[in-house]
Amino acid sequence: MNELETSFAPEARELQHLSKAVIAHDRASVGAGHPQPLACLARDNGHLIGGAAGRIELDRLYVEYLWVDAAHRRKGLGHRLLAGIEGAARGVGCNECLIESLSPRTALMYERAGYRGYAQIDNYIPGLNLYVLLKPLI
Repeated sequence: MNELETSFAPEARELQHLSKAVIAHDRASVGAGHPQPLACLARDNGHLIGGAAGRIELDRLYVEYLWVDAAHRRKGLGHRLLAGIEGAARGVGCNECLIESLSPRTALMYERAGYRGYAQIDNYIPGLNLYVLLKPLI
């Protein structure tokens, strides 16, 4: 007989096993292989000052992180990083890019970069909405 166990402190290796199993199942069901990581990084005198990172799956770039060090913001670096990662994805055949944000200000920045709002989940985290944006790369 199967035994069920409930835990508020599950082991990290068991959570990782669950995550890998679900992802492998979902990818197999749509004929996807392994995601290809992709990043565009900015350095100043060897120090990381910004970056855009994500993954490519099924001809779509998913941007998971876009960060610029506070001292280097408002100088166009975020737009350059986003354009850099998009260009690399376009170069390997991606036809669109998906990005999410919890910040309406950041969502507007993405819209200025050619993204369009695709979905919004109000109060995704209490007091914050989730903005899902897409941009064609072709």
